[in-house]
Amino acid sequence: MNTHAAKHTTDYLSRPDNRRLAQFPGAYGLPYLGYVFDLLNNPFSCIDRHYRRYGPVCRTRLTGQELLWALGPDFNRELTTDPRQIYSARMGYDGPLRDFFAGGLLMRDFDEHRLHRRVMMTAFKTESARAQIHQVNALCQQHTVAWRTQPSLLFYPAVKMLLLDIAARVFLGLDLETEISRVNDDFLKMMAGVLAIVRKDWPGLLYGRAMAARRSLADFIRQRLPVKRSEGGADVMSLFAATRDDAGDLLPDQVVVDHMLFLLLAAHDTTTSALTMAAYYLALDPGLQERLREEARALPADPPSYEDVRESDRLANIECAFNETLRLHPPVPQMMRRTVCAAEILGHDVPADTLIAISPVFTHRMAEFWREPHRFDPGRFAPGRAEHKAHTHLFVPFGGGAHKCIGMHFADMLFKCAMTQLLRRYRWSLATEYRNVAPIVHFPFAKLGDDLPLRLRPVD
Repeated sequence: MNTHAAKHTTDYLSRPDNRRLAQFPGAYGLPYLGYVFDLLNNPFSCIDRHYRRYGPVCRTRLTGQELLWALGPDFNRELTTDPRQIYSARMGYDGPLRDFFAGGLLMRDFDEHRLHRRVMMTAFKTESARAQIHQVNALCQQHTVAWRTQPSLLFYPAVKMLLLDIAARVFLGLDLETEISRVNDDFLKMMAGVLAIVRKDWPGLLYGRAMAARRSLADFIRQRLPVKRSEGGADVMSLFAATRDDAGDLLPDQVVVDHMLFLLLAAHDTTTSALTMAAYYLALDPGLQERLREEARALPADPPSYEDVRESDRLANIECAFNETLRLHPPVPQMMRRTVCAAEILGHDVPADTLIAISPVFTHRMAEFWREPHRFDPGRFAPGRAEHKAHTHLFVPFGGGAHKCIGMHFADMLFKCAMTQLLRRYRWSLATEYRNVAPIVHFPFAKLGDDLPLRLRPVD
């Protein structure tokens, strides 16, 4: 079979998905819906059943999409590093994300992706992060101090508002509370529509309301670009607005808008999920929580400096807790690609235009590699154990290769800044009324179904 992609053509963008997958083992489940409800309910169990019955490469159906699961760290490496440039991220995510994040970095391929990624890296350089951490710390302090008035706190919406506030100020450079509130409302409405079953842009439907919010948010960003270009600033949008391409031209307005919409998602929802799930596991283990608190209180600076969060081992245990949270609940449980040509993939002949999914949430819990894989155990990332190093692509919460998350270090900074403030100020446990642990909602990002009510006790 042909294993070389037509790198310099875009004809693959106009071709439909290949649905001829009968030569692969597997099952399609319900008509049209397939196994989507099983996947939403418990992604690991759903995928694990297919893996045990059909092997590492198997066909399935998810909401009208027929695809292959390619499971295990070897496939993670093959599809994320993409040494032959035969896997399109744009067409992999075209179905669920095109309407919301068209033009974002995730929706660009190969040379185009490389060009835009290089441009966007200006916002994530070390000097930018050093400037951003002061604002991040100030907002973390402001919000966590305010929580003192709420001894029983719904943690998920509280931390969500904290991180939306950070995203609005650090990424968009907003100061007015009315503007921040508008952006936050539009963003929440937009994200609510990502998983809509009925994907029609009709008024009254969830998807229609989400698309209206997307247009509103895009207009808001576009209207502020002239000011950003004339006045400058340290926020991410100002940096993009002033960035020039290889020809020396400013980026078109639409390009800046597309990238900002995607970055709002990347900067906010992933860390909201990680903080929520980490707080939940630490509420269940007071001893571990106390060890992390001792580490946070031992920092020489309050709030933590850039060196504390990025260039030292002063927060090594908190970083292990962050990694363990991402292992159990990766930001993207399933990463999508589509073949641009027919290819042999680790011994399997796969036709052109075939959707393929790798699954971090599955690989991160494979009993072949992880001790007690379903247990929250940050120590598995400590130097003495380092279970994640059994394979180069066993632990892939931020992907890999050219599409590795551009904001992974920013997410790490957000988590550590917020967690250190929380640990310094409070001891927490599950609220008294929390009789039964609510089920975990896995999509679009992991959270507790009841928003995690916590009882906060100020640290003396």
